[in-house]
Amino acid sequence: MRRIGMMLGLAVIGLSGCVVDRVEPIEPSESGVTINESAEETSPEEMPVSTDKEVFGSIIEDVPKGTTRLVDAVTAQYTLQYTDGTSEQPTRDGVFYETVIDDLGLIAIQLPNRDDSFGVFNYSRGEEWMLHGIQNFTIPEAAEKVQHGLDLSEAELFVTHFEMNQLERPVEMWTLYDETQIITILSTDASSVADGELIERRDVSNERYRLNQPEGNGLFYVDQGKLIVVTGNVSEKVLLNLSDSLPEAWSADFPLKE
Repeated sequence: MRRIGMMLGLAVIGLSGCVVDRVEPIEPSESGVTINESAEETSPEEMPVSTDKEVFGSIIEDVPKGTTRLVDAVTAQYTLQYTDGTSEQPTRDGVFYETVIDDLGLIAIQLPNRDDSFGVFNYSRGEEWMLHGIQNFTIPEAAEKVQHGLDLSEAELFVTHFEMNQLERPVEMWTLYDETQIITILSTDASSVADGELIERRDVSNERYRLNQPEGNGLFYVDQGKLIVVTGNVSEKVLLNLSDSLPEAWSADFPLKE
């Protein structure tokens, strides 16, 4: 299982539903990108010394026409620029999970600027893949894990929330993670759901459907008109136990418990 280390801040980036072909670093005021800073502040003397390259900005280009795999979309269109004038793109071998269901796509991939940095990219697909949002993770030393109340081996995990209401099919997602696991829970309208492989279980009252994905494991189910997708770089059994412990989809505190 790929290891995720401790990072230095947490930023959640939401794109307005269009991608741009730029030769300059993307600035929020210029591109319509909104940035929600939700990390705790860390003073300079508390910041660990790092020899990793300092990020100057990022470029998001159009996905090449005819692209089918999400990993090919991300590695082609997302570029990090550094203050020393160099740049890098994520690579295919950095994928934690790659999930596609209906017209939705979700992929978690290691970012190239640090060995312990990663992003979760949310896509939709019409004729081509279109990037809508990025969860770009860093963790200050002062950050605290959350008591999530779900059936997972770790009682506390880091949790980040991301909501995209501007889409025709609004998406809300939460990523729970620590040094060894990344699990994303996505909720959206169950307007249409692709056929999935029913997971045979002793308890038939909770139907879960397997997602056939090239990296990681994923499953989905429908609850009160909501499509719930659970995916991550963990075993299917872990995802099943987690999904069974989730509160009802319309619960005010979904997906966490007290």
